Amino acid sequence: MKRAYLIEMTVIRDYSRQLFALGVFVAACTCLGMQSVAAAPGVLTCMYFIMGALATSAYDEQNDWGLYRLTMPISRRDVVLGRYGVIATLGIMGMAAGLIGAIALSAIATAAPLPGDLKASLGLSPDNIQAMVFSCALCAIVGSGVAAIEEPVYFRFGQTKATQWIPMISVFLFIGPMVILGATGGLDNFAGIADAIRDIFAFIETPLGVTVSLVVALCIAAVFLGISAAVSLKLYEKREL
Repeated sequence: MKRAYLIEMTVIRDYSRQLFALGVFVAACTCLGMQSVAAAPGVLTCMYFIMGALATSAYDEQNDWGLYRLTMPISRRDVVLGRYGVIATLGIMGMAAGLIGAIALSAIATAAPLPGDLKASLGLSPDNIQAMVFSCALCAIVGSGVAAIEEPVYFRFGQTKATQWIPMISVFLFIGPMVILGATGGLDNFAGIADAIRDIFAFIETPLGVTVSLVVALCIAAVFLGISAAVSLKLYEKREL
């Protein structure tokens, strides 16, 4: 697995640098639009998870790289586990880069002579730091969840065919249940847990709560990717290249 992981990281190295530049641009636009740096780390976290899954799979069909790779002393199991190791690594890199960059920007905004409202929204404050960490937690769940859905499809069908299936699968998994619950009145059953949800969010707004939320989010992301990897192993073993 280590050999496959290092090969994947070598292949994706240049793209990860380009993705960072794109992520910084998107995060900067988000910050300007929201007048807050809170969402910036989450943007990079989500982008690195999702685009990591997309980019690594895209390379498989370039010059028959996916087929040539199997002539090396690595198994299909190594290929799958190495791929998921790269996705997890990219996600953590995006989270770390987003947090460091956002905190640095906030520190500069705190020291710079900015107008009062802008200084409060961009400055380095406990509330802003907690918001950054929570955005990382939330986007880690979203990004890893999307990557966990995409990757088995890529391993089963390849990049070209997967682009035809993923939109339909996404609609089926995300939009379909909400439409069914809304049409059948199932959403009314969730009204009783509104108080519990408010209590959870009240806890998350505390320093301890936001730290716990990040740890829980990383555990959920690991579970998502672990289940997805198990599915991908089965699918890739049966795929004819």
